[in-house]
Amino acid sequence: MPHVFLEFDIDPGVKTVSDLTYVLRHEAGKQTAYAISAEVAKFVQDALIVNETIISFKNCCFAFRNGAEFVTFDNKGKSKRFSDPIPAWFIRPGEFVRSTWLRTHELADLRAPDFVNAFIEMFPDLKERRHHADLLFDLKLEKTKAKAESVSPPTGKPGNKNRITTKPKVADLGSFEIFSHFFERLKTAVNNDTFPTLQVLTGHDDITRVPNSLKGSVRTWFKAVTGELPPNNKRVGAGNAVLFCAPIREQIRQVESWGLEEYYQKLSQAIAEAGETYIADFTFRVS
Repeated sequence: MPHVFLEFDIDPGVKTVSDLTYVLRHEAGKQTAYAISAEVAKFVQDALIVNETIISFKNCCFAFRNGAEFVTFDNKGKSKRFSDPIPAWFIRPGEFVRSTWLRTHELADLRAPDFVNAFIEMFPDLKERRHHADLLFDLKLEKTKAKAESVSPPTGKPGNKNRITTKPKVADLGSFEIFSHFFERLKTAVNNDTFPTLQVLTGHDDITRVPNSLKGSVRTWFKAVTGELPPNNKRVGAGNAVLFCAPIREQIRQVESWGLEEYYQKLSQAIAEAGETYIADFTFRVS
């Protein structure tokens, strides 16, 4: 495989989608390995939602979330997702930092004093510096920290002591194509009197492997169209999908009467204006 891209919690060599495009165009045929940012990882995962075959990614390998999930593309751009077994091309974070990452950041050939100065300048934030030093020198600082914390267990009752809410906020992927796929799945489900669950609306049986950006957007879009949140397991368990789906069919017809693309443009604008609004509190009506 010519290109290996790894989503590690380190300073990435491929920070933006433009960087990714540059590598694919100008380093074609070369054997490369780059750490990628969360932004680039999200771009690739969102692209896979739309199409499982992406010609521009042919012969590329991606590892997401420190190797929790892998995607390979064959010589025609057809993708394959898996999490096990760990592929031979995968480079573990410590090994990657001590080899490819040092060369990519032009640190490999520096004398020790120059390296130390460059390393400190690169990471003015102490937490970032500590993390990269941990990987680079295999200090196992995180394991030491975890062991120390386990000696003194927290007192008091567990729970959300800081009262930080976990309610999801409105989201929008900014893609009419992805929205149209969502809308078609919603329409098919309710026309067949099937509960439009999050799995159905995203097209993924294993919801844990769906990007949070897609789940948040689908919940927001569903709330905008129907005025409700997607049915959870408790609602599905209660049964009577016919009763649940009946009013949604009329809401779908109203959206289609406006024109799907025009509806989405106005919805996308409303989501942007809603800012930090919680999905449960979000309402949208085309006027």
